Amino acid sequence: MTVKSTFTESLGRRDGGPGMLINDIVEYAARKHPGRAAVLFEDETVTFAELRDRVRRTANALLAVAEPGDRVAVLSGNRPEYFDLYYGVPGAGMALTFLNHRLHPSEIAGLVDHAQASVLIVSGEYAEAMERLRDAMPTVKTVLNLDDGYGDLVGKAPATEPPRPDEDSVAWLVYTSGTTGRPKGVMLSHRNLVTGVISSVAHWDIPDATRFLFCFPLCHVGGYTAVVYHMRGATVGLVRSYDNDTFLRLVAEWRITQTGLAPTMIAFLLGHPGIEDRDLGTLEAIGYGASAIPAEVLRRGMDVLGCDFYQGMGMSELGGNILHFGIAEHRRAAAGETHLLAAAGRVMDLADVRIVDEDFRDVPEGEPGEMVVRGDQVMLGYWREPELTAEAFRDGWFRTGDVVRRDAEGMVYIVDRIKDMIITGGENVASREVEQVLYRHPAIADAAVFGVPDPRWGESVCAAVVAREEIGADEVIAFAREHLGGYKVPRRVEFVGELPRNVAGKVLKRELRTRFKEVQRTEEVS
Repeated sequence: MTVKSTFTESLGRRDGGPGMLINDIVEYAARKHPGRAAVLFEDETVTFAELRDRVRRTANALLAVAEPGDRVAVLSGNRPEYFDLYYGVPGAGMALTFLNHRLHPSEIAGLVDHAQASVLIVSGEYAEAMERLRDAMPTVKTVLNLDDGYGDLVGKAPATEPPRPDEDSVAWLVYTSGTTGRPKGVMLSHRNLVTGVISSVAHWDIPDATRFLFCFPLCHVGGYTAVVYHMRGATVGLVRSYDNDTFLRLVAEWRITQTGLAPTMIAFLLGHPGIEDRDLGTLEAIGYGASAIPAEVLRRGMDVLGCDFYQGMGMSELGGNILHFGIAEHRRAAAGETHLLAAAGRVMDLADVRIVDEDFRDVPEGEPGEMVVRGDQVMLGYWREPELTAEAFRDGWFRTGDVVRRDAEGMVYIVDRIKDMIITGGENVASREVEQVLYRHPAIADAAVFGVPDPRWGESVCAAVVAREEIGADEVIAFAREHLGGYKVPRRVEFVGELPRNVAGKVLKRELRTRFKEVQRTEEVS
């Protein structure tokens, strides 16, 4: 019997009827743990039974103002109602359209217009700005303010289970972070999301009664992590926004056992004054993604925080993770096998992964190639972008754009993004390889490596560095030369206060390329 069939039977559907929906996860948890806390937020606690009713009311309220198949756009910071929408919008047969509140209002209006959303749900702080842009969002028929009237509308709706949509209908419309260009709307179906969640549940170590602290914006696809924990009946604590003091207070107050952070967040947390004296005794594991974790950060994290670490690798188009780098491997890395930290993990069971050359032939073990994926996790396509969708697939395989290699243990190592490879003097330089070397310097807190135009070499290697203590460009270059071939050594080092990142913690290298390309042009003119 499969995991899916077991789950479906727990909902009483043994007749081979409609497939699993993302809102079924809450239905299941409410049957099994009705009185257990599903969401903690500031002074508010929502049980699984209460969350189930809120989700049903949300779906029924939306069906009164919109039609199945519509897009419902949401602009809000983290709050419990966001979880109601995570499950309730798809439960109504509509597509939850995520809006990044860190964008400029005109950019947000552009996404709403592209999504052709019929409903816009906003929290109070964004209501006035979006009202001024109504003319730029002509498809929006209904605007609901989470802080003014929304609660009354939902509260009056029945808590009965809404009609079931098809599992292949669009559940979430996620606009990509745009690390390499303009955002694209990724269409994820119920099937995509549920498959991703089940795969993660099968690989992650989530004991019963786990208490997970979610620290990222819920407007990002990484919010699926919270759905994974809800499927296990775990309590999800939610922060309005992350800072070290709030994190440390809530871990102690809510007795948090697991959390997720980006490696840069872990590094800054370890530098927090008095971290060694804080009450973190309940913390058992930290999951991370977005980038590799430096060996010294891992070792100090295990020592100071007293917990284990694991990593997941995925992307918006894959509805969750497809690679898992587990606790056991992190312990090996901390004990001395630091080369493992360059890996993203092993392929998870519900993903079909190949590594191919330019002719789409499988490459030998250890050789680099592009990672391509197929399976129920893979997106339906890009919203209103048929040409981009066609470019993203070949023979049914989704092209991730990641250059990887796989070793004899089955560990997959990310060599680089295809678009981040630097070609200098005819030689290929993997930016990640150079970054991993720079991370080893004790005075470097963060670094990003990218190519800038060079009239002689085509591109030259440039490094943007966040210094932990005083260090000069010559010292950075000399350190790199001790560990890398000459053509890989940065020809230019720029010091910055911080690296530009998206809400998931990924570095926006296109912004760095543009910024320092302009600096170089100015220098040439002067």
